[in-house]
Amino acid sequence: MNTLKQHLLLLLALVFVTSSCVNTKTTTLKTEDCINSVEGTLIDMTGLDGCGWMIKLKDGKKVNPTNLKRFNIALTANKNIRFSYTKNNDLVGICMAGQIVDITCIQDQSKE
Repeated sequence: MNTLKQHLLLLLALVFVTSSCVNTKTTTLKTEDCINSVEGTLIDMTGLDGCGWMIKLKDGKKVNPTNLKRFNIALTANKNIRFSYTKNNDLVGICMAGQIVDITCIQDQSKE
């Protein structure tokens, strides 16, 4: 009986520790906080199989962000943005339309 209680306690502690490590915070940073930021345009590619929101760079290339929804920015087609990112070579996307990236910061550049 004590062994069962110990296992249950250990399981609950493990669940608590792993669930407390999840980062659900949305992030907004100022442009000056975005190191090596680049300009881009949000494009809605949800109509294509396996695709979602992507960012078109000034040179015409597209990047496929993995974490765009974690940022407090309205997803609007053709919205001008400024953002920083790192390439994510650990993932393979089924959209096949651009390099998969992790956004580190983003700012809306649209005129309001």
